[in-house]
Amino acid sequence: MTTAIIGTGGIGSAIARLLGSGGGTLRLSSADAESARRLAAQIGPAAIVAGDNSDALQGADAVVLALRFTVLQGVLHEIADALTDKLVIVPSNPLSTDAQGNLSRVLPEGRSSGEVVAGWLPTAVRLAMAFGTLSADLLESSANRSPEPAVLFYATDDDRAGGQVEDLIRTAGFAAVKVGGIEQTDRLEVGGDLHDLIVGPAEARSLISGS
Repeated sequence: MTTAIIGTGGIGSAIARLLGSGGGTLRLSSADAESARRLAAQIGPAAIVAGDNSDALQGADAVVLALRFTVLQGVLHEIADALTDKLVIVPSNPLSTDAQGNLSRVLPEGRSSGEVVAGWLPTAVRLAMAFGTLSADLLESSANRSPEPAVLFYATDDDRAGGQVEDLIRTAGFAAVKVGGIEQTDRLEVGGDLHDLIVGPAEARSLISGS
């Protein structure tokens, strides 16, 4: 599977390195072109730097939008026509940071990020919220755990998207567990009960079934 990764900050770079080391093919795009070039050099031949966001989508089966939530809608509007029949994965947490570094949620209480993002997308797009359940450092340090893999939770309303995102999660070195539909994504966000949680598959399934 060829995956476009738009955004090469902490989480985007971590996802790219894990997918690249797992054998994935990557097309990288970033507002910081030098960051994308450095990341591609780290990963090697599996990764190329695209000319822009639209170019990154050429030939890609999936796109990971590893962007701040506050800029996500604008980028989605820019590339919406190229997303038809692609898997769109959003790891973004709905947070902003003030000048003092304090985090605050940018969505009203009771609205999940998944529901909001779904409303920004064309209907033919397959959406999964994934890869944002662990912070970048935890994501890389927990990959390829042995003897039991760590779990990455995900949420989607689309069965085909679920199958594809599970393939990518395994490529990244994790077991995949679905938490539910898009309305459940608040559990995956910062402050949710499943965020930054390192568990194996059995415990993960127990957490889901007991919710």
